[in-house]
Amino acid sequence: MNEEEDYDYTVSVQIEDIKLLHHCVKETIKYWPGAPARPYEEQEQLWALRDNLFKIILEDQFNNS
Repeated sequence: MNEEEDYDYTVSVQIEDIKLLHHCVKETIKYWPGAPARPYEEQEQLWALRDNLFKIILEDQFNNS
């Protein structure tokens, strides 16, 4: 198996779980120790994850309000 292959996974969670994950990611960004303690790319991944989770929250609000 090639280590550079990317895989996509599907996870079923409730919107409350998404909101909690979003909060956790925001707190991780807030207290991120920076490089070299953590890889610089991790910060970019956290920003993208935060934004994607927020999109899900907004979509839920739009569809279920």
